[in-house]
Amino acid sequence: MRQRNSKKLPPFGKALADKLQSAVPPWLVIVCIGNGCWQRARHWQQNPSVWALVMPASDSPLDYLWQVQALCVLVDRDLGVSCAQIMQLVKVLLVFGAFQVTVYPRGVDFSLPAYVYDASKPVGERWVQVREQIVTYPGLSGREG
Repeated sequence: MRQRNSKKLPPFGKALADKLQSAVPPWLVIVCIGNGCWQRARHWQQNPSVWALVMPASDSPLDYLWQVQALCVLVDRDLGVSCAQIMQLVKVLLVFGAFQVTVYPRGVDFSLPAYVYDASKPVGERWVQVREQIVTYPGLSGREG
């Protein structure tokens, strides 16, 4: 019997564990969160070189065992989750040893500028971010301190 506070694998984590033991393990793990996360994960899983997990927005990433040691991770984020939830997920993935974590916000028109210049603001605050960006966070293993 599992203890009440014991950690478990995230949804689709058992299949990832099996794939990591195979002759051709995935090179990228995608963590889907937000609206439509289950459908997006199943879509990603059609690509044999990657594997997708689901992070239910109602749960905490601290509740799960993340098998991402030395792997690149893409967080496929859609609406329905806060920036604080995304940052907590990124931090947990990095602590579990991800080589790097990239956050991809869905529904963003990347053809629009990320920043605009606003001359009415004080010097040093004139470049204003106006849309979300794709951001990559490096793993913790290469950092000093």
